[in-house]
Amino acid sequence: MRGDRFLIPVSYIQEWSSKVPWPDSRQVEQDLIISRALCDLFNCSALAGKIAFRGGTAINKLLFRLPLRYSENIDLVQIQAEPIGATIDAIRSALSWLGRCNWH
Repeated sequence: MRGDRFLIPVSYIQEWSSKVPWPDSRQVEQDLIISRALCDLFNCSALAGKIAFRGGTAINKLLFRLPLRYSENIDLVQIQAEPIGATIDAIRSALSWLGRCNWH
């Protein structure tokens, strides 16, 4: 969400709200973005066998039908000790729909 605007259509947020317990539309939107990002990351052939998903978000997304806590991030680790440049490039490509990161 940027200011008072959502990043994705409100109709998608409303639909997703039937699948998650979050009371705030901003949380619902972020949960949907995280879910979409995970699908894109783990459907990317360039990332197969390169990254693992771990942490609290992983536990909630993979083990529980309804999440037990709200998560704001995706914890990824590199599986093999190797140069990470190509992996980072593949992550950026898989998530390009999010736009460029702007550091302020």
